[in-house]
Amino acid sequence: MAKAKAKAKSTTKKAAGKPKPKPKATAKKAAPKGKAPKGKPKPKPAPRTASRKAADPGWVDGGKGYELGIRDGKVVARKDGKQLSSVPKPVKEGPVGERLASAVDFLEEHAHQCLVTVESWMLRSLPVPRGVLEQVMADEAWSTVLRDAWVVPVHAGTAVDREAGGFFRGVDHDKGIGAVNRDGETVWIDAEMVMIPHPILLDEIEDLRGMATEIGVTQGLEQLYRETYPRPTAPPEHDPNAVDKYGAGEFSTMTVVNLAKRLGYRVSGGNAVCRVLERGKFVEARYDLGDCDPMDSTTTGDLTWVDDKQRPLAVVDVSPVAFSEGMRMASKIWAKRKTKDAEDDND
Repeated sequence: MAKAKAKAKSTTKKAAGKPKPKPKATAKKAAPKGKAPKGKPKPKPAPRTASRKAADPGWVDGGKGYELGIRDGKVVARKDGKQLSSVPKPVKEGPVGERLASAVDFLEEHAHQCLVTVESWMLRSLPVPRGVLEQVMADEAWSTVLRDAWVVPVHAGTAVDREAGGFFRGVDHDKGIGAVNRDGETVWIDAEMVMIPHPILLDEIEDLRGMATEIGVTQGLEQLYRETYPRPTAPPEHDPNAVDKYGAGEFSTMTVVNLAKRLGYRVSGGNAVCRVLERGKFVEARYDLGDCDPMDSTTTGDLTWVDDKQRPLAVVDVSPVAFSEGMRMASKIWAKRKTKDAEDDND
C-alpha cells in the first residue's frame, strides 16, 4: 500500500516537471487565385460610369451592347465601335433612346426659334445691341442663323449707315462687329448696335448677290435671296386698296389653312396674316383664303393691307417691307393651288 502511494507520487512529480507539448499548427490553405477568401464577399466590378467613357465623348450606353449618340440632328447607334445604318427598335424605344429623341426635338425647336427671332429683327427693322450678339454667338443654332447676314451699323440710336455694311462674321467685346465689306475686306465695325435690313431696302442688291456667290457666302437667314416685290407707283385698276393677282386659287379649306400655318403665317377671320413693324408702326397684310366649311373647298380672294388701327391702306401707301412681305405670303400660298395638271395627274 505504501509502495503504491509512493509510485503514484513519483509519477505526478515527473508529469508536472515536463512541459506539455503544443499542438502542431496547421497551415491555412491559400485561396485559389482570382477568388476571394471563403467567408468574405466577392468584390463587385466598378460600374460603367460617364467618367469611363470620357475618352470617347458623344456616345452613351444604350444597353444591349449598343451605344447611342446624336449626329446631324438624328439619333444614331453603334456597336463594337462601328456605326450602324439604323437604330434597332428595342434600343430606340428604350429609356436612353427616348431621352435622346426628346433632345433632338428640343434642338430642332430651339433652332427654329432662333431663325424666327432673327427674321423678326429683319422684318421689323429692329436695331440689335452688340452685347446681345456677343452673348448668343456661342450657341451654334444662333451663329448658324446670324453668320453672313448683311448688317449695317446704327449710330446714335437711329442713324443707319448703309454704306458701312458687311457680311456678319462675329463680334468681339473690344474690337466691335466683324464683317466682310463691299470691297471683300474684313473690317471691324465700331458700333453699339447693328441692323439686319430687309433686302427690299438694300441698294444694289444684285451686286451684293454676285459678291455673295463670289466669296462663298451661305446665309442661314433668308435675306439676300429672299423674294422681293417692289411697290407699284400707280394704284391697281380694279381696286386701289387691293391686289387681285393671287385670287381665284382653288383649295380645300383645311389644306390652305394648314399650308398658311406651316409657312409660318397666322390665320384669322379667313385670312392669312403677315404683320410687319415699319417706321415705328405695324402694318398687316391680309390674304383672303375664303370662309367656308372646313370640309368644303374654297377660293382665294384679294390681298389687302391695314394699318395699326385696322384702317385699309391704299396699295401705293403701303410701306416697302409690308408690301413685299404681303406679296411673298400670297404668292407662296397661291403656288400650291389646285391646277389642271395636278388634276390630270390624279386621274
